[in-house]
Amino acid sequence: MSIKILNEIDVSEYEWCNSAIMFRVWNGMATITHKFGKEDEDYGYNAHLLINDKPILQEYLPICPTCTGLLATGYGIENIDCPELKAVRKCLNSNYIDIKHSAEMLKPLLNLLKDGYYLLADVPHYPTDSNDTFFWSVPNEMTYNDAFCDEYYNYDFTRQIVSFPQYLYPTQSADMCNEKRVNEYVEIFKNSPNPPRALAYHEYGFISALLDGHHKATASAILGQQINCLTIISISGCTFGKGVKYVNNGIEIDNVQFSGINVPVPAGSRYGEYFPHHKKSTEDVKITKYNLTGRSFPEAEKNASLLYPDIKEVADIYSAKLEKAEFTEEILNNFIEKAEYDKLEYSLAYLMVTDRERAYNLAAKIVKYFPLEKAWKTLLQFKDEKTEQIFIDYIVSHDKGSLCWDIVTSYWD
Repeated sequence: MSIKILNEIDVSEYEWCNSAIMFRVWNGMATITHKFGKEDEDYGYNAHLLINDKPILQEYLPICPTCTGLLATGYGIENIDCPELKAVRKCLNSNYIDIKHSAEMLKPLLNLLKDGYYLLADVPHYPTDSNDTFFWSVPNEMTYNDAFCDEYYNYDFTRQIVSFPQYLYPTQSADMCNEKRVNEYVEIFKNSPNPPRALAYHEYGFISALLDGHHKATASAILGQQINCLTIISISGCTFGKGVKYVNNGIEIDNVQFSGINVPVPAGSRYGEYFPHHKKSTEDVKITKYNLTGRSFPEAEKNASLLYPDIKEVADIYSAKLEKAEFTEEILNNFIEKAEYDKLEYSLAYLMVTDRERAYNLAAKIVKYFPLEKAWKTLLQFKDEKTEQIFIDYIVSHDKGSLCWDIVTSYWD
């Protein structure tokens, strides 16, 4: 078995990714792998993400890239004998240094992958399933998930957004949650400039399976923050040069893609070197209901429903980035003057990722004119005397039952 750490990747143009490094697996154990079922009459198929032949995530994958897939929880990872995962927990539970150091420390686990090229990326995730549901509170049965698609079609901008890791699905039983450990991570995240990372495997669409770090992700949800995950990303596509070139009976490619991140390959590289041929499956893959979730997490669940963007909002953010939208004060004031609610909601979602101070100022200005739910939800993420006074002023000047009353009064919950 061999893991070769290749080169760090320039991800400066990919706003969703902090850093990434490419690596190659030779003679991998393939104990972290997939099992794919045969296509049905709609050309979709059931699949499992496996560790040691146990399904830690179950899914139905559509053939259409913009169609919605289904997800279900799997067999609890705590019940799977995986010494390699235990071996890397020291690294995962230590303060983060950089992506290269993490790749070296995670080699025992990376050996569990099948042969091929991968990225290890430091990616901020929202601790939800994209549907305002806390990640550890998702249904156990197969459920449609709008973020479980290869490309999300944004109707407002008429663009297809290529998927990338953004939301989390659990692999560990919620009964394993230790509140003391969660509280410890809450304090660590409050005080550490470079806190420990969780570990995730980008499965499909905008969904990653959380392999390790369920307590960290819970602490992040309590704080209303994203959780940084060391994320394993496999190859999702490639680009060809001008015209189709054949080199040694293979098609020449220029780049390989990992969730839209383009990585150049050496001149003369062939498609088959990066994408080995796989036969279509003829076997059935059955979906089993496992009782992985069901425990209540009131504070995290509330924050998940109020604070984090759903897939539509995320698509707005990155559609705008592609459009190179400018958010001058004149444009934002014009949105307020004309009460263009949709544009203001999108602007707040975008600015919360790119410039939190401006998002705050915009939200505070909006609520002076009209009770926009998105603006109040934005202000909920800031806890200080100045912000508290904004909420008090609204309560004093409005009656119970007014628009956004429940959101406003939740500031002190």
